[in-house]
Amino acid sequence: MTAILKRKTQWHTLDNAAKIFPANTDKRDTKVFRFSCELYEEVEPDFLSKALEKTLQKFPYYCSILKRGLFWYYIENTERKPVVHMENRYPCATLYYPERKSLLFDISYYHKRINLEIHHVLSDGSGALLFLRTLVYYYILEKYQLQNVSLESTTTASEKSTDSFLKYFKKEKAQKKEKKPFAYHIKGEKLDIGQMGVIEGCVSVKSLLDLSKQHHVTITEFLVALWIYSIYEGMSIKEQKKPVVISIPVNLRNYFPSETTRNFFEVIQVSYQFKEQKESLETVLLSVKEQFQQKLTEEGLRKGMNTLSALEHNITMKLVPLASKDYVLRFANWLSYQKTTSCLSNVGKVQMPQEMTKYIRLFDLFVSTKTTQIATCSFEDNFVISIATAFFRGDLPKRFFRHLSDMGLEIEITTNMEEV
Repeated sequence: MTAILKRKTQWHTLDNAAKIFPANTDKRDTKVFRFSCELYEEVEPDFLSKALEKTLQKFPYYCSILKRGLFWYYIENTERKPVVHMENRYPCATLYYPERKSLLFDISYYHKRINLEIHHVLSDGSGALLFLRTLVYYYILEKYQLQNVSLESTTTASEKSTDSFLKYFKKEKAQKKEKKPFAYHIKGEKLDIGQMGVIEGCVSVKSLLDLSKQHHVTITEFLVALWIYSIYEGMSIKEQKKPVVISIPVNLRNYFPSETTRNFFEVIQVSYQFKEQKESLETVLLSVKEQFQQKLTEEGLRKGMNTLSALEHNITMKLVPLASKDYVLRFANWLSYQKTTSCLSNVGKVQMPQEMTKYIRLFDLFVSTKTTQIATCSFEDNFVISIATAFFRGDLPKRFFRHLSDMGLEIEITTNMEEV
């Protein structure tokens, strides 16, 4: 009798950035983010299902579940496959349930939108974007029967699942940490747990780029500075004693060669204290630009990456049981939250084959949050600024978009909130 060959169960340790997410996932902050692609025509689920089948062949790592080990969490492959469905939940709803063997990503559609929701333990924005681009690529191929169109991605499944933190880790002498004060926190009446408000503004890439150049800064620097200034406008005089601190995720693939679709990012922070510095947008812009120049260097990012990775390679820490590590990771997350006001993530320009651009209107991105934060990306001349919030009122997003409008930008606003 011929023996039936079975695929060996594969498992992966979590990458360095992913280790903090399982212990800090809750109903208020699910650690889920959403990428969407809006087409010019209604999505047809049959074609989307076929496209997903082909995409998963390129991304076998995504069909995984999160499990607890004695010392660390780990990812294990599963035969489970996602089922394409119409969107039926609030954005960025829970995907990880400790008591269930659930997939860590979900594919849905609504009218002209294709949605990819993914738990941060599986991937970062750049990795997830490649998955969505591949899904949209196969969908358009299936629906419109295009020929000889390439996505120009030759990355193997093994390269996609590489832990690049491990690849580039270099043991160095521990750096003395700079003491940072607690940051100002945005306040307001919270939405019910499980709900999240989303306000999106779509502007012209060319117009936003021209506006940034007028201030001699990049688009990301401009948006960070304007976000800081918009937050300041809602602060009392007493609250201005605390700094406004914005975290900015940095794609390390731009500094260290990597094709991984797992997490591979570092976070830099820029801050401004209005009690001690001038209260004008111009001075905030100048300060933000200087901080970006100081912190966005290969040497600085490598030191930050090695500092975070050092804990993982510490022999003593390796032997600490996972239950104890969870307490440490929750405290580290709480401390990080106390020292951060908000986050702004710019994924950058989304590219698709030229033959397909006529079928695609835009891409967008937003993340779960227990406060308010921004995520942005662009496609062709559509730059989408997505503000996710846990608060009932949208006063801060309103101030931010009003500034852009007053500067001459035409903004198309969409939202799921009533009070904006």
